[in-house]
Amino acid sequence: MSQHSFRVEAPGKVNLFFAVGPRRPDGYHGVASLYIAVDVAEAVTATFDPLLPPGQIECTLEVVPGSLVDQQHRRGGFDLAQVPMGDSNLAVRAARKAVDRAGGLPGGVRLHIEKAVPVAGGMGGGSADAAAALQATTALIFAVTGRETTVSRSLEIARELGADVPFAMTGGAAVGTGTGADLSPVPVGASWPAVLIADDGALATPAVFARLDALRADGVLPAPGEDELMVPDELLDALAGECVFGVEALRALRNDLQAPALDLAPHLAPRLEELRSTGAVPMVSGSGPTLIALVPHQEFARDLAGQLQQVGAHAVPVLLG
Repeated sequence: MSQHSFRVEAPGKVNLFFAVGPRRPDGYHGVASLYIAVDVAEAVTATFDPLLPPGQIECTLEVVPGSLVDQQHRRGGFDLAQVPMGDSNLAVRAARKAVDRAGGLPGGVRLHIEKAVPVAGGMGGGSADAAAALQATTALIFAVTGRETTVSRSLEIARELGADVPFAMTGGAAVGTGTGADLSPVPVGASWPAVLIADDGALATPAVFARLDALRADGVLPAPGEDELMVPDELLDALAGECVFGVEALRALRNDLQAPALDLAPHLAPRLEELRSTGAVPMVSGSGPTLIALVPHQEFARDLAGQLQQVGAHAVPVLLG
């Protein structure tokens, strides 16, 4: 690859624990989250184009063959036109911020996204795009101009782009506090086998948070106390050890966005029950509608994904961590 083109991958994520506090005056929610990377990654290539006007960002996209997005696309459940290519695309915004903070470029940047993580699926696909675009563009800026962007400056930009973007830059596993962007890495002793099941619909994260607030205001759901905004030790210990499918760890799984996601997309509830009947431990991934089913071993994951695909579901076996 030439010095004027850089390709960077960033992983999708799931939240094995996601406790959400009350809505704050600034509109955000305090959270306690256990992020863990999935071995499904987005890739972004940033290429310098001296023929483009200075500062212009162009973006194209392709679907990764065999991915969940590919399964959705081939069966009519995903349209490439759903993904914006302008400034509402997080990858474009990330590249633009990187260029602006570095003092500009004598030309434009062409971004190319390789899409594997479902759009608006609760797996941080847009955040992964932003993280990869930010890192690829900063490398490009250094190659073209010699101006270096520090890691701390990149993380500052990442936080501005969204709470999930800093984690997408680091991967692995981490506890997120504050709005989720204050990260503390945690050790992973063994990969956690699972199955991801994508939905043909989409759920906007702000809408799911708004529904959570409404359900709490109506007394349907309780709001957690401040002492609940912490990831339990049982889950962290299981993640650091070898027995990730133990009873105590599974009891500690939590996602406060699951109830509002099911309220907005009630067809997901029977799918969760069907997955439980197989012996898997399913939950909504983030704000949904993607589901994740934790399983005891990789062969179980492969068999379950195959069975789901046979009945028309969009499913892939994955490893967490």
